[in-house]
Amino acid sequence: MMKKIFTLLLVSSSFVASAQFGIEANYGMNGSYDPSYNGFTHFGGGVSYDFDETIGAKIDFGMDEFSIQNDLRGKKTGVSNLRVTAQGVVNLSNLANSRAFYNKFNILAHGGAGLSILNSDIDEYKNTDHLLNIVVGITPRYEIGENFYLTADFSAIANVSQHYFFNGELSYGDAANSFTGLMYNATIGIAYKFGK
Repeated sequence: MMKKIFTLLLVSSSFVASAQFGIEANYGMNGSYDPSYNGFTHFGGGVSYDFDETIGAKIDFGMDEFSIQNDLRGKKTGVSNLRVTAQGVVNLSNLANSRAFYNKFNILAHGGAGLSILNSDIDEYKNTDHLLNIVVGITPRYEIGENFYLTADFSAIANVSQHYFFNGELSYGDAANSFTGLMYNATIGIAYKFGK
């Protein structure tokens, strides 16, 4: 029994020792579909954890502002969207070539789900929309210094059970039927890995 426990502890400690924490931050464009919008009003960041050279996970957040010309009101209206998402990360370059992890340039894929809070800036709509978000994306990264990376990212986000359009108007008038809101982020950023 003690031998099994010792083996389990040894395997666990080597697993943790090979893991690597990281932080990241990004800024860039966001956009929406129906109504169509794009602008440089996205800020994001996160904490990552690499299990090995190929597989990892991260918790990230994003803040997006949408301001769209509203012909019904004769001015720009919109929403703010704050999300937190847990995602899995795969180093695609390392999948293709086990030595690619040591290259300066790698391509990562990520995907997961989380929670979003969406608020309209139209005065009569003060309710907060709590949503499920689903995110998929791809991140090329280039190591510009030891453990320090320049990143680019393109992510598609689906807000499930959204009740406000991206221009701030309530969907379907007074009958608040929900829909899936589609948006994207196209960003540049930086990332740092500890203990590589």
